[in-house]
Amino acid sequence: MSAHMALAQGAAKEAAPVKPAAAPAPVPADYTYIVGGDVWTVTKGVIKGGTVAMCGGKIDKVGGPDLKPPEGSTVVDARGKIVTPGFVATSASLGNAGVAPGGQLRDSLDPYSLSVALAASSGITSVYLSASGAGGGRRGGGGGGGGGRFAPQAADTSFSTNNIVIKMAEGDLKGMVAAESTVTTLNLEAPRGFGGFGGRGGRFGGGAGQGENGNLSVRWTIQDQLRRAKEYLAKSNQYDADKKAGKQATAPTKPTDADVVLPLLKQERLLRVSANTVADIQYALKLANEYGIKMVISPATEAWVIADEIAAARAMLIITTRDRTLPDERRNTGSGANPDGPGILEKAGVSFAVLPPDTSFSIGGELGRDMMTFALEGSYAMRGGADAQAALDSLTITAAKTIGMEGRLGSLEAGKDGDVLILSGDPLDYRTFVEKTFINGKLCYDKDTSTFFKDIHPANEK
Repeated sequence: MSAHMALAQGAAKEAAPVKPAAAPAPVPADYTYIVGGDVWTVTKGVIKGGTVAMCGGKIDKVGGPDLKPPEGSTVVDARGKIVTPGFVATSASLGNAGVAPGGQLRDSLDPYSLSVALAASSGITSVYLSASGAGGGRRGGGGGGGGGRFAPQAADTSFSTNNIVIKMAEGDLKGMVAAESTVTTLNLEAPRGFGGFGGRGGRFGGGAGQGENGNLSVRWTIQDQLRRAKEYLAKSNQYDADKKAGKQATAPTKPTDADVVLPLLKQERLLRVSANTVADIQYALKLANEYGIKMVISPATEAWVIADEIAAARAMLIITTRDRTLPDERRNTGSGANPDGPGILEKAGVSFAVLPPDTSFSIGGELGRDMMTFALEGSYAMRGGADAQAALDSLTITAAKTIGMEGRLGSLEAGKDGDVLILSGDPLDYRTFVEKTFINGKLCYDKDTSTFFKDIHPANEK
């Protein structure tokens, strides 16, 4: 190659255009970074000075101080605060008009209800509601809470799937419905006029006269429905196997009431049982063991008496830690409530969620009795012998598990819903206030600007 050719090629290389660097990807308009706070993930420990990033209504990333927000994102300073997932209430009373029998709960939601706004200010971001009557209006029940708007309605079958999980997002009707029919409910507590399965009908306003016959009839109906569905499932599985093997087979006839319980038998859905006495709880556990059903029991006042049996069946509980039901004087065994129940249950390996004695939202009630101080229920669980992690779980991840929503709620993990709290201190400290509440990634409560608690400055607030 001549010198002239080499010079020409060199000049050509120098003249080649330089490719510009790729422009950074635009930051989504709703990208929010909560930075600097101690992040209590619930399931993966505490990250000091951590960061929670949210986008599109979901948690995008959870990390330490090295997770820096990109330029253009909204940054929320949480230094000196504690960041936790939103609290999950496994029952609530929201007041107002009732739901018509057979109606859909979504049709009766009111995003402008005072209860919705109060929930966000108390740190409750998700609430389970049921119209089935499982748990009824009594404290700790599995139903809609203390009557009113979501009061339980009469049903023609023992099992029901008419329930909903809602977000307490004020003014956002579309964003309120998180999921529908997440569990199946079963009410083992006797209606008025019945004696309870445990023979204590008088305590709940029912008479003893109809109790025994009513109990036997209801129990037979429940077990018959499960038995027929189980037989159909076995025949259906055998039919599918025969067809796959090229054998002639006749499809089994599905019982008309099988659809509601088949997901239970396949362990695709939780059964949420309303049972209170030892006798009722043991009957529920019998169903769990005999039919392989995943189960959660509420209000389970006497669960502490048979904690080992509950643990063996791997059932979860929803309890009221301050239940003061007196022992039954007619029985010479443990009965009634036990203030040390949470510790007994935890020691046995039973997971539990908690509810206050009153499941309504009120700013005029007695402090620590209703949903406005929901986190105190975890504190009372600790007083009853449970450790701090179990107490925190009872407000978050375990509560989410009892309503079949642990894949979206109850902990700070990438991919879960953007329900995040910024707290002034330890969530289990009675002096702690909610500073900010994010629901579906949006700021729904800010103590600095809200009419609720704006002018209250507790001693531990930094």
